[in-house]
Amino acid sequence: MAVLKRSIPTRLAALFAGIALVSGASAQHPFNDLMFPEQAATFAGPNDAVMWFVFWVSAFFFVLLMGLMVYFSVKYRRRPGVPQQRSVSHNTPLELLWSGIPLILVGVMFVWGLFIYTDMMVAPGRAETVSVTARKWSWTWDYDNGGQSLETTKDFKVIAEAPVFAVPVGRPMKLLMHSEDVIHSLFIPVFRKKIDVHPNRYTTYWFQADTPGDYELYCAEYCGDQHSQMMARVRALPEAEYQEWKAKLLDTSKVPLLELGRKLYITKGCNACHSLDGAPGTGPSWQGVYMKPHAMTDGTTLTADENYLRESILVPGSHIVAGFSNQMPVYMGKLTDRELLALITLIKSLSESGQSEVEAIMKQDEADRAALEAGAASN
Repeated sequence: MAVLKRSIPTRLAALFAGIALVSGASAQHPFNDLMFPEQAATFAGPNDAVMWFVFWVSAFFFVLLMGLMVYFSVKYRRRPGVPQQRSVSHNTPLELLWSGIPLILVGVMFVWGLFIYTDMMVAPGRAETVSVTARKWSWTWDYDNGGQSLETTKDFKVIAEAPVFAVPVGRPMKLLMHSEDVIHSLFIPVFRKKIDVHPNRYTTYWFQADTPGDYELYCAEYCGDQHSQMMARVRALPEAEYQEWKAKLLDTSKVPLLELGRKLYITKGCNACHSLDGAPGTGPSWQGVYMKPHAMTDGTTLTADENYLRESILVPGSHIVAGFSNQMPVYMGKLTDRELLALITLIKSLSESGQSEVEAIMKQDEADRAALEAGAASN
């Protein structure tokens, strides 16, 4: 009997070690795809292994307890002519067993998860830092060289276009995040990490992409009626390609003004509220808005000329069109003069009254870009 008692802890330890091994194997097995997307960052494998450990422990005890319940219900059911037995009031070894085993298992889950969580929250000192700004309903990434992405993708079904942000493969990246309005949450499923983004404070998010590819980025905190469209694409590139991609962010002088305006329309989040085809949205549509009178919430009427458009972009709360609320973030200090001109040129191009002005602006822009290229060639 003593031998049997001594063997129980050993057998339990072997059982739970086996569950841990099965959990680790499940995280690397195609079976993992049934519950998770692919693993594309350093924390994905360990994160999945912890989850599978919790799952298999829960599944084991569910089957064990439900099976014993059915077995005891049948074996000890009440029978005619058989006197009812008195219930056992106390069994110390059994009570210690069913209290100790769950305590050990929960402790394993806690310690295992704590080590992974600590690693996930403390970025390595060599990590490259990117400043991330969240606003209704877009993301902006400012890289350490001062550049911002102008690349977009049309892969998403719920939004016409979304911005693309590049990261290097095999090197840690740290995102220093803040919000300009409400609470958002940056979530990249294949990296297995989600961190809230708050106004008036910074939060950090670090990762190391292991596999080149394009991955979805979502806002996982409800932030308003366009919350489902607050998405982007994260592109993991080999180091040399990443450095080349990042270097191109600094010079937009070679991008035609109207094309630049369309890119900024996506990457600055204008598409979340303003349509280009007259469709209603959170903000007024840009189609046909130029040089037309608009009633304001204060009772005044203003014509949407260049000065009005400039002020409405940089300080949108100065004049609010009747029927709309002031939800647009301030862009003062966040756009260069050429970027501001590009957005105004795009708005002009959507109105009949602005066509001739756009043609003149584009001719001048083409001449300016040709002069820059000629100057660069001579040097």
